[in-house]
Amino acid sequence: MIIRVNPQDRPPQHGGRLVQMFGDRNVPWDGPCGHLVNQRPEDDNGAHFHEADQYQLFIAGEGQVGGHAVATGSVHYADGYSGYGPITTGPQGCSYLTLRPSFDNTRHLLPAEAALAKGRKGRQHNARMNLDAACVPGVIALFERPDGVGAYQVEVAPGAAPASVMLRGGSYWVVMRGEAEIDGQASPPSTCVWVGEGEAPPAIIAGPDGVTIAVLGFADRRSQTARGARTWQGAEVH
Repeated sequence: MIIRVNPQDRPPQHGGRLVQMFGDRNVPWDGPCGHLVNQRPEDDNGAHFHEADQYQLFIAGEGQVGGHAVATGSVHYADGYSGYGPITTGPQGCSYLTLRPSFDNTRHLLPAEAALAKGRKGRQHNARMNLDAACVPGVIALFERPDGVGAYQVEVAPGAAPASVMLRGGSYWVVMRGEAEIDGQASPPSTCVWVGEGEAPPAIIAGPDGVTIAVLGFADRRSQTARGARTWQGAEVH
């Protein structure tokens, strides 16, 4: 399953604070789940956890995730059942993509609902893409783990295709800077493509100024199942 979405092509919800991009938050389905959040200025959404693995990719504004400062190009990853936050915003607010490999509409508040995690321990990673430097074609690993979790900054020269990225599970490919043609369709910044586990990414050709793409990879399904069994027993995951 390969799905290409630009949030500008989807209707805003909740007064513009949310744009559903992949799936429906209220209807379970066998596919990815992702949405754009436009968080208001000087806001605090509280510490919490979800039951699915997820990335948050910041595309505008500034704020903090827990004690980590975030801005355009920041990446935050959390295993399912791993508490994080709060996400707080500055005077301009911030916008970020919340991207999961499967349906999940849970949101358990902390510390009130901490017991629902049943002691499960997960990983978190924070990194930031360098979107100010000149384009040097290649792949920069922001972080990566043996089970396939990994975030990458992929720089592509004008008119060229991106270098390959070794991925084990499903992945999101997000245009961060410049433009590209993705499967022959013009794709401006914030265009997001889901590539299912075992599938080849779509054909991508950089525009006249080159393109910078964030590639966000998840663990493969077998590793997710094994990790779940270990973490329910209280084991650490690396």
